[in-house]
Amino acid sequence: MLSINPKSVVDGIRDFAAVWKKRRNPARAQAQRLLDAFAAHGVAGVQIPRLLPEALALPNAAFADADDLKDKLTPRLLDWAADTLALRRGWLDGVDSQRHHRVQGYKQPSIYRDWLQQRQKLFPNLDRIIHVFVASKEPLGPQSTGSLCVAYGERFDTLDTQELSRYWLLSDHWRLDHSPCTVNLMALCAIAGELGIMVIGHVATREALVRLDDGQLFVPQVLALDAHRWFPADLIDPPPGQDSAWRQTLWADAQELLRSGHALGPNRST
Repeated sequence: MLSINPKSVVDGIRDFAAVWKKRRNPARAQAQRLLDAFAAHGVAGVQIPRLLPEALALPNAAFADADDLKDKLTPRLLDWAADTLALRRGWLDGVDSQRHHRVQGYKQPSIYRDWLQQRQKLFPNLDRIIHVFVASKEPLGPQSTGSLCVAYGERFDTLDTQELSRYWLLSDHWRLDHSPCTVNLMALCAIAGELGIMVIGHVATREALVRLDDGQLFVPQVLALDAHRWFPADLIDPPPGQDSAWRQTLWADAQELLRSGHALGPNRST
């Protein structure tokens, strides 16, 4: 007959309770989110000290894991992490469901222009790219459906040979089967062209795009899933023989939107 040692059972319960309590420690959760964020952006925990300003210097061992880091956390360190990776500070604290900041320029492309110009003025020598994510390799057209996610990335540092970038979302649950979203993408591509910012199209899974929109993934995690490249600029300047009435109609709406700086009338795009 199987014999159960009561002391072993009690010890097991105590060990489980201790682990459970540790995992629920809010400071440990903050530390884990910080480590996860840098890992997603290509920075291992023990590399983080190489990016720290001198005033926040910590030994490599402090970033070995969340248990080691939790006692070293300060508001200044968390502020630095949020600023460096352009993350929402509340997400690091566990009180905000969104990881990335959003630039809300839907139907108001002048907001994008002003914001992008401001970033260029603040950091004139950084490489910058606008990334456009869809879930299908098929060329965009009136039949297109699914998520349309747009992100802006700018390189802020280099570790050895690896370039490090931070990201903002420029879309908010846009969909390809809602034509004003494509119109706004066209307007954004035109602005990017004026400012000399490259626009690259990517194909990722539908699940990944939904999770990105819902704040459950970082932009670089979705970039890592890229299965195909395409050229969003073709929407405003298509290759010979690849134009369509659908594109011409939406491009006309985008041009009107750019001229007016606000949404079109109710009988056009809404």
